[in-house]
Amino acid sequence: MPTIIDKFEKSVTAYGRRVALAYIQGDKYHHIDYNTLNNHRLQIANWWSKLGFIQGQKVSVMLPNSPEWIIVDLVSVTLGLTMVPLHTTYNHVQLNRVIEHAQVDYLIVNQEYFDEHKEPFLKYPFKKIIIVGLSDDDSVAHWPVLKYKKDIPQIKTKVLESDLHTIIYTSGTTGDPKGVMLSHQNLVSDVESAKRNIDIKEADKFFSFLPLSHAFERAAGYYSAIFSGASIYFAQNSKTIIEDIKKAKPTILTSVPRIFEKVYDKIFDKIGSGKAWKKKMFYHSLKLSRLSKSGKLSFLEKIQLNLLDKIVLDKIRNTLGGHLRMAVSGGASLNPTIAKFFENIGLPIIEGYGLTETSPIVAVNKLDNYKFGTVGSILDCNKVKIADNKEIIISGDNIMMGYYDNPKATEESIKDGWFYTGDLGFIDEDNFLTIIGRAKDIIVLSTGKNIFPEPIENALNESRYINQSFVYGDNNKNLSVLIVPDLEELAIWCRKNEADFSFPDVLKDNKILGLYEQKIVQKLKDFTGVEKVKNFILTDKEFNQENGLLTPTLKLRRKMIKDMYNL
Repeated sequence: MPTIIDKFEKSVTAYGRRVALAYIQGDKYHHIDYNTLNNHRLQIANWWSKLGFIQGQKVSVMLPNSPEWIIVDLVSVTLGLTMVPLHTTYNHVQLNRVIEHAQVDYLIVNQEYFDEHKEPFLKYPFKKIIIVGLSDDDSVAHWPVLKYKKDIPQIKTKVLESDLHTIIYTSGTTGDPKGVMLSHQNLVSDVESAKRNIDIKEADKFFSFLPLSHAFERAAGYYSAIFSGASIYFAQNSKTIIEDIKKAKPTILTSVPRIFEKVYDKIFDKIGSGKAWKKKMFYHSLKLSRLSKSGKLSFLEKIQLNLLDKIVLDKIRNTLGGHLRMAVSGGASLNPTIAKFFENIGLPIIEGYGLTETSPIVAVNKLDNYKFGTVGSILDCNKVKIADNKEIIISGDNIMMGYYDNPKATEESIKDGWFYTGDLGFIDEDNFLTIIGRAKDIIVLSTGKNIFPEPIENALNESRYINQSFVYGDNNKNLSVLIVPDLEELAIWCRKNEADFSFPDVLKDNKILGLYEQKIVQKLKDFTGVEKVKNFILTDKEFNQENGLLTPTLKLRRKMIKDMYNL
C-alpha cells in the first residue's frame, strides 16, 4: 500500500499545473498549484534537515487552516516525522497536557498563537520553535519566504506504510483526551475506500474551515482532495465563512451538523420575516421539488418548478457559492429534517460516521444511494459487527495502531482485532448503518428507563428560539433540559409581545418561561412519555470551545457541562 507522500507525488505528476491550494490575501483568493506546493514541500524539508530534524521525532503544529499547515504535514511525511496537531482552541492546561504526554520535539506556530501561549511554549524544552510569519523574537526560528526553485535535492528518507504518521488527541467528550496513533496504512486505506463511495473529481473545489487538527477534516477535506487532484480553498477565519464561500464557489463542503443547522435557521428566519407572496413562492417551490423526487409532477408543474428553481431556490444555493454539488457531514448526527430540506433545494448532504480511532471514516452515504437517518453504507476497508449489547465494533486496515503511551486504554478498546467504539447501532438489510446513540451518553432515569439525549436535543434545536440544548436526568424520575436561547429571536419576540428584554431578568420572566415551555411541548410532541422534558433552565452562557463545553467538532462535552452547572 502506498504512503501519504506516494499519493501526493502521484497527484503532482498527474495534475502539476492544477490548483492545489487557495488562500485569501487582501480581498481575493491566491492559488498554489501542485508543482509549486511540491516545490515548497522540498524546500522546507531540506531546511528542516539542516536544522537537525530526524526521522521518528515528533513535531506539533498550531496554525489555522492554511497552505502552511498542509506544507508542515507533507514535510512531516516526507521526513518520516510524527505529526502531533494542536487545536487552536486549546488553553494552557490542554497544551501542556498534550505536548508533555506526546513528548513533542518541535513546534510550528504562528505569531498570534505563540504570543497567546508564550509561557507554556517557552517553558517546555522544544528542540526548536518555528514561527510562521515575521517575528522579532530571537528565541525562535523564522519560516522562510518560499519561492519557486528549479533545482532542489530530493529527500531520500525511507518511509513505510506501517510507520506512525500522526498522533491525534481525541476531543475528550467523556474524559481526558487520548493520543490516537495512525499510520500511513490507516489513513490511506480509509481515504481510498471513502473515495470509492464518494465520487470526487479532479475539477472539484473543497472548502476548508473545520480544524485540520481533527481527523475528519484531515481525511475528508484534505487527503481526499489531494489524492484526487482536486483543489482546497481555505476560509480566512471563522467570522468570514459565508463571505469566503461565495468567493471560493466550492463544489464540495465538509462540515458538522451544527453549521447546517445555523444555515437552515437563517434561511427560515429570512423567509419568515419576508413578504407573504415570497413566503408562498418558497414553500410552493419546496413542495414541487419534493414531488419531483418521486416523479409525481405534471407537465405544468415541471414548468413551474423550473421557473421557481431559478428565481427562488437558486438564490438560496448562491449563499453557499452557487456551485455546491454535495456537502459531507460528520462529527455528530444530522437531523433528517434538515437533510431532506437541503436535498429539496438541490444541495444534497452526504452523512457519514467515524471516529478518530478509525482514521476516521467507517460508513458514508452515496449521492446515488442514501437513506435519511442512517450514516450510510459501510466502507470496504473495514468490517463492522453489532455486539450483543448493540455496541458497534470494527476491524480493518483503518483501525488505529493504539493509544500513545496508554497500553491499558488500548487493551480496553481493541480486543481480538476488533475496536469497540462505545457507540450503539444496527445494520439494516441493505448494509446501511444507523447510530442509536453513545453508550456513555445514555441517561438512566430512576424508573430504570434508558434515554438517548441526542435525538431530543436535535428536535429542540429546530426551534428558532433555541440556540443550544443539553438534556440530563440521571437517577431522576423525569428528563430536564438546559437551554441556551437564541437571543436575537428572543429579542424580536419581546418587542412584538411587549416584554422587557433585559438581563438576567428576561430569562426568569413568566412570559418568557411560558414561551419556552410551549416550544418544548411542540417540538417533543412525537416523542414517548419518558422522553418528554418536564423541567428546563434558561442560560445566556453559550456552549463553545473557548469555555471548554464544545469539542473542536462542536460536540457537547457532557461531563464538563454537568460539572459547570451542577446538574
